[in-house]
Amino acid sequence: MSINKLPRSRSSRSDAGFTILEILILLTLIGIFSAIAAPSWLMFINNHRVKQSLDRSYWAMEVAQSNAKRDKTSWQASFKQVEENIQLAIHKSDISPAQVPANEWKSLEYQIRINPKDTTFRKVNENTNEVKENGTVWRAMFNYRGCPVYNKTDECGLTSLQAKGNLTISHPNLPKGDRCVIISTLLGHTRTSERQSKPNQYGRFCY
Repeated sequence: MSINKLPRSRSSRSDAGFTILEILILLTLIGIFSAIAAPSWLMFINNHRVKQSLDRSYWAMEVAQSNAKRDKTSWQASFKQVEENIQLAIHKSDISPAQVPANEWKSLEYQIRINPKDTTFRKVNENTNEVKENGTVWRAMFNYRGCPVYNKTDECGLTSLQAKGNLTISHPNLPKGDRCVIISTLLGHTRTSERQSKPNQYGRFCY
């Protein structure tokens, strides 16, 4: 009698794929991981939007200042809130914001907002470019030498301290994620900052 025998199959089970129970367990695990990761991912995205918008706001002021020195005339960066977006434009101060062509207004990241309580740039009437408390446009104006000024004909250092100031932006889902662009000197030095843990002497958090 031969001692060689054909090996039996190691398994008679059918390879039919995942069972319903295994699929349910897998879906449950995916749901748990998604619930954990989603808030962190959204926070990352919203922080990125704020940072991108801050960089573009800073860039707009730098360009306005550079253009003013180049052309030897006053330029400004104008900002306005339009529903869920901030729009900005860079233009000569002889032109009111309302006269700037629509295609020259550029939108910042979606849902970014101007924080009016923490913003100290002058608000102006969109049609006249004159300072008005109920204006709809915030502006940073620079004279022919690149200094921030209250009026376009003001000389460096011989202007209101209100020529300085800051633009603070925020996102509704980041309650403490404010960031700001600050014109900190009457010679036009510009810097950026973020929300601090305590307010300054004026009650503002971004300084």
